[in-house]
Amino acid sequence: MNTSPTRALLSRESWFLLELLGLCVLAYLGGLFGDFLFDDFENILNNRALHAIGDATHHWLAVALSSISGPLHRPISMLSFGLNVEWFGMNPVAFKAVNLGIHLANGALVYAIGRRIAGRLMGSSNSIKIKPETLALLATGWWLLHPLNVSGVVYIVQRMNELAALFTLCGLLCYIDGRERALRGEPALASALAGLCLFGLLAVFSKENGALIAAYALVIEATCFRFEAPQPSQRRAIKGFFWLSVALPVALFAIYLALHPHWLTNSYAGRDFTLPERLLSEARILCDYLLWIFVPNPAWMSIYHDDIITSTGLFNPISTVFAIAFLAALVVAAWKLRRRSPGFTFAVAWFLIGHSMESTLLPLELVFEHRNYLPMAGLLLGTVCALAPLLPTRWPARSVGLGCAALLLGLAGLTAVRANSWGSPLTLALDDARHHPNSSRAQYEAGRAIIVAGAMKGERAKAEQEAVPYLARSAMLDKHQVYPVTTLMLIQASTGTVAPSAIADLADRLRHATSYVQANPFLDMLVSATQRKLSLAPQDFSTLVDAALANPHFPPYVRAMILNNYGAYQFNVAHDNQSAVSLTIAAAAEDPKNPYFEINLAKIALAVGQPD
Repeated sequence: MNTSPTRALLSRESWFLLELLGLCVLAYLGGLFGDFLFDDFENILNNRALHAIGDATHHWLAVALSSISGPLHRPISMLSFGLNVEWFGMNPVAFKAVNLGIHLANGALVYAIGRRIAGRLMGSSNSIKIKPETLALLATGWWLLHPLNVSGVVYIVQRMNELAALFTLCGLLCYIDGRERALRGEPALASALAGLCLFGLLAVFSKENGALIAAYALVIEATCFRFEAPQPSQRRAIKGFFWLSVALPVALFAIYLALHPHWLTNSYAGRDFTLPERLLSEARILCDYLLWIFVPNPAWMSIYHDDIITSTGLFNPISTVFAIAFLAALVVAAWKLRRRSPGFTFAVAWFLIGHSMESTLLPLELVFEHRNYLPMAGLLLGTVCALAPLLPTRWPARSVGLGCAALLLGLAGLTAVRANSWGSPLTLALDDARHHPNSSRAQYEAGRAIIVAGAMKGERAKAEQEAVPYLARSAMLDKHQVYPVTTLMLIQASTGTVAPSAIADLADRLRHATSYVQANPFLDMLVSATQRKLSLAPQDFSTLVDAALANPHFPPYVRAMILNNYGAYQFNVAHDNQSAVSLTIAAAAEDPKNPYFEINLAKIALAVGQPD
């Protein structure tokens, strides 16, 4: 049978793509057998709507709206978690396997998009005539096998980010297909814009950063198609669409901020950094992201990056001003080279657009590796297309191919190393603590993981003593952290006496904590005091509670929980029924819409035989 060259070429490239996907599966295998971690508990494991699946009380609408992450509740992501539970139960391996499947699908979409636009991104200087499909394969493999994506794949809750990327890529592929057909004179422009909008909605309901789909499409339009169209009316329609979908929302947001100047600054009340400090810090962090992408050292990677200090001024640290200058130079170079090297312009624009929501104004955590998941895809594709024309024509194609294969195999090995760490919560925590000795959170998580692993073996007391050095270092590194100090105090109070200096230290941290989240370990400590024998005196708890209630950053519902839990301590441990009643009444007054405290008051009344 005769096979056309085109069909043979496509078949060979499809085979290469399947090999890349298979290599990706092998690289991630070690990370599939880990457990639930961090935000997985709040969103999945402790989610009542997910646990109700299979019961008579189960409602899929309740599942869809059960997330407290984001203003839209991310219903599509939550429904995908619900289907996981429906088919496989609360099995973390099944959740991670589905995440990996989505990552593979995203890789196929990155390839499908790359092979359609790589030729345009190379511009007219492609002297060695590298096929666009080859560049798309290299960029896809680079992205699929990059170790920076590990936390975005095997961290179960990051399926939200993966799904947003999936629908964004689907929408962009529809747009590219429609634009190419429209340039050939076919009536496909409407379908291009409709596909972009439809998949954009699905992306937004997976995670809010899906709203960037129109901005990504604008990058593709500006660098690949340049608003070309057979008819002037089509050019006007394209430009009008982007004015409405990109420029108008930005303008409306700016107007809202101008009319409500305190909205953004007030939203930083729970953070230990201000809006200007975040903007200055993100310049350095974006440069860190670029370093991690192009020099993928797993030792630099971690779930926590609080060892990256906050910028408090242009010259504090001095790297802040250099980072801003570097990013500005990138933008200027991308503009000047937009004709000669569209791939470079595409890479810079795509990366910065991808970080425009989570790495700018919003009061989010400063650093997360998974924020690079989709921004890195376009960055790598544009980089490959920008570098390809610069390769010396005398280099043999075989040598170039072997170099690319070595690069991908090396990335796969690095990803396997990082994924294996994620295969066990204890291994992950210890690796991160070793690689990030100045991260307070990493040190605390290592201590906590040691205690959890020891408790599962029935060796909690021994594990607690092993965890003490990590907890002590965590407390020393960050004078504002409450978590390690409360854990240390519980360990000390269970085996001996607690020094007055330790009580004073915790009281000071509770009084000056800038985030209400720091109240959580103290709330747990009050509960523990009612369940286990501690050497802490009632006066110690009184000192700590007074300090916590004096903190202006703790909102009313947190203050209410402090009063309630302290009331439980007074009732169950100090046996001061009157104080318990007074504290619970005060809790109800702090948060009058919460019936929890009224119910607790009724329980106390029944327990002391005073039902009226």
